[in-house]
Amino acid sequence: MKSLKIIFSIILISHFISAEQLYSDLSIQEQQRLEYLSDNIRCPKCSYGNISSSNAPISKDLKKEIAQMIKDGYTDDEIFNLLANRYGDYIILKTTPSNNKLIFILPLMIFLISIFLVTTYTIKKSK
Repeated sequence: MKSLKIIFSIILISHFISAEQLYSDLSIQEQQRLEYLSDNIRCPKCSYGNISSSNAPISKDLKKEIAQMIKDGYTDDEIFNLLANRYGDYIILKTTPSNNKLIFILPLMIFLISIFLVTTYTIKKSK
């Protein structure tokens, strides 16, 4: 019974440890960079969310690794490139139109073509 109380108290204490306490050796700016990076990197295991919202062990390990890279002086782009080289471009959540132009242009093209086809069909039907 006593060991059960100890285990419960350890779990309770670890639950209340915040990210700032876990990464207390980082400055405020470095913690903000860590938050930005972890919000824009997908969890390799979960595939639906970022590593800051995932409880998977690999997400926690990646976050620790990113914190270490920040302390070592890596830039955000270097960290994104390292992780993309390791896990593929899928892991990066931040997308820009310059990287994926087709994703942003294709829906517009489909919309315009469908308007053209519907217009020509109704004109031919009305004659």
